[in-house]
Amino acid sequence: MSYETVALTKEIIPALVLLERACFSVPWTEGMFCGELENDAAVYRIVLCEGKPVAYMGMWCVADEGQITNIAVDPGHRRKGLAFSLLNEFVKLASERKLTLLTLEVREHNEAAIGLYEKMGFVQVGRRQKYYENREDALLMTLFLDKLC
Repeated sequence: MSYETVALTKEIIPALVLLERACFSVPWTEGMFCGELENDAAVYRIVLCEGKPVAYMGMWCVADEGQITNIAVDPGHRRKGLAFSLLNEFVKLASERKLTLLTLEVREHNEAAIGLYEKMGFVQVGRRQKYYENREDALLMTLFLDKLC
């Protein structure tokens, strides 16, 4: 299998919405992704396999901080290093933009994602109680980029 990473474009959005539905109980809509194309703070990378989106990651760069909006990997393409690769790309991008940190929310029971984030150097810095639609807490995790050296 061959993977290619590209920036978000309007043409990719309909297929990206299908990936979103396969990954999340409350998926983003086509309109939400279109809005991100208009957001100067937003950066998105899409991983394609045979022209089809199989993973993506988004981030907002505001002042000197990066807020990761979503990371999604198609269930059939998990455990192949795609999320790790995307995170690495965004850490490099954050360093190039001189961001001081990357932050994200993750479901408290999403052990696979938490393990990945910890492997990348993220630490838990807080908790958002009843953050998700099912009232599950979110862990607030941050990667302090100045501590990577």
